[in-house]
Amino acid sequence: MDILIKSFNRVYYLDKCLHSISRYLKNFDGKIFILDDGTPQVYLDKILERYPNVIILKSDNFNKKATLILNGERDLPNNLPVKLWYEAATLASDYFIVLEDDFWFTSEIDCFQIEQNCLKENIGLLKLSWIGNPKVIGTQIIKEYNEMLIYKPKIKIKNSFLFGLVYAKHNRIWRKLLTVLGIYSKESELNYYSIYSVAGALFKRDYFLSIWKDASSLVNEKQQLMQGLVYYKQNKVTFGRTINEVLREGFISSAFMKKQFSEFTIHDFNATLNKYWLTNNDIFISNLNSDISMNTIIDVLIKNGKSQNYVNEWEKWVSSFKMSYINIGCKIA
Repeated sequence: MDILIKSFNRVYYLDKCLHSISRYLKNFDGKIFILDDGTPQVYLDKILERYPNVIILKSDNFNKKATLILNGERDLPNNLPVKLWYEAATLASDYFIVLEDDFWFTSEIDCFQIEQNCLKENIGLLKLSWIGNPKVIGTQIIKEYNEMLIYKPKIKIKNSFLFGLVYAKHNRIWRKLLTVLGIYSKESELNYYSIYSVAGALFKRDYFLSIWKDASSLVNEKQQLMQGLVYYKQNKVTFGRTINEVLREGFISSAFMKKQFSEFTIHDFNATLNKYWLTNNDIFISNLNSDISMNTIIDVLIKNGKSQNYVNEWEKWVSSFKMSYINIGCKIA
């Protein structure tokens, strides 16, 4: 069972992710692919020094983005390296785990046993994380194993064309009409994510390739869901999750952000933490039970000459970022 890690300029989190893999994955004998989209080479060299067995694959835009980061640019292209993700999946094992660089394991899993169960049940997607949101996992349990559950997805419309009409047509009047008629609701839309995940899950390779087929650099999740429905109908795959969440996700930064502030930018923030990590990396991996503490981050920012206004803007952004998840039913510790 291989692991694919989507990575972009957050080595302080990537280190935490890799450290957790070495700590918690039992009977893991697969490859770890880091799919990087522009992290400056000096940081990747340090990652290779600490984890010499990882394989780093780079996107077509790697050199351009890495140069912009090293030059301190505030605005970077936000196109995603979908081609790299897809091609890496073609090289991976029949079942593989997909992570982002700000995911880390918090408890042990037996990779061999989980893979055997996935093969036996023809699982297309096994969720390892759902941020405490019951709307994105099936509640009807079909079968239970020691470490995982097989569930029936809670979805009303299985036809991909009809799904597109109800959930992918972005017209305010149309959406309002469907809501009044009781056909559309935000909760019913979230239920479809019981068969889909961007990361934090174990995928059957064929299923992953099917949902990412023809994807552009600007990900269209509704298109992927429609393709997932087609695969679900044609191949009779099942879906599941670990009994408890075995992954956590970071919320103190992001790879990109939309809202602009007077001083704080996410790329400058990540660059600041990366530079600090280069000589002080152990502080970011010392606690696998929780996210990097706000006090630790503030200390790093102040040591690196950031103003109090910069810190305040970052804290405001973190609060808004977390609230965007809480508003759809997630539980963030």
